[in-house]
Amino acid sequence: MPDVSVSIVNTNSRELLSACLKSLSGSDAEVVVLDNASEDGSAEVVRERFPGVRLIARRHRGGFGANHNTVIRATSGRYVYVLNEDTTAEDWQLDGLASYLETQPRVAALGPKLVYPDGRQQDSAWRFPTPLVSALGLVTLGRAGVTQSHGEAPRPVDWVTGAALLLRREALEEVGLFDEEFFLYSEEVDLQLRLRRSGWEVHYFPGATVVHHESQFSAAIPERRINEMWRSRHRYWHKHHGRAGARIAALSTGAQYAARAALSPVTRSDPGFSARMRLHARDAWAVRGPGLRELADEWNSRVDAASPR
Repeated sequence: MPDVSVSIVNTNSRELLSACLKSLSGSDAEVVVLDNASEDGSAEVVRERFPGVRLIARRHRGGFGANHNTVIRATSGRYVYVLNEDTTAEDWQLDGLASYLETQPRVAALGPKLVYPDGRQQDSAWRFPTPLVSALGLVTLGRAGVTQSHGEAPRPVDWVTGAALLLRREALEEVGLFDEEFFLYSEEVDLQLRLRRSGWEVHYFPGATVVHHESQFSAAIPERRINEMWRSRHRYWHKHHGRAGARIAALSTGAQYAARAALSPVTRSDPGFSARMRLHARDAWAVRGPGLRELADEWNSRVDAASPR
């Protein structure tokens, strides 16, 4: 039984997925790819080039949490490494990550250091977005008191990004898997808050470095992506902070985006930046229009309509 099961969900990111799997070649981990009804030949590439990788090919498209839950239920490792298909590493440090969890029995979630392809560090650990933290983010425009991914030693944090997230199966069996009502975004925050409330810890582990290439799958549809992001945020705040707390957090965060649109020098050189910030500010009050869930629903409807009766 392997110590680590790697869960990768892919949607139309064949080349990024290939690079990820190539960098994982030679590891002792159980690697499983769930292909989310890709149209670019991703599943065929996995079958042909990576015979040691287990493939779950889906005809219908699902959300982040639902797809990773499928892999988690189908695997057996004591630890589950949730990875984006747009990640690579020169050395995944799987043994080091698993050994750290062995020596820290109350740590349920562990996040490595993330960097951009050019080596710049990405923010990857933050405080929970409580109403108070959201208000603090407005005062500082998100520049202070929120990000926790700093330092060179492992440390407790509130939550780490789901782009590269090592989870203890024992803890998942206690608190449950990802909440599948989140289609995309905030599901890893919700899970880690539930872990923390059950007495588990979340740590940032900069001894392992992962390159995050940031897939452009939804970049061409920014309004749908932003709508989905805000739908998930609203659901998270209502679930954990009630109606009043959700409104405080949403309006504080939305005001932060509006301020960035007004004050950032990028606004003058990149009109698209200002438009995105305005979309965020609008959705903070109420999400108007379809998101990525509806895009998946549209795809699934076409698949069902084309299937023989």
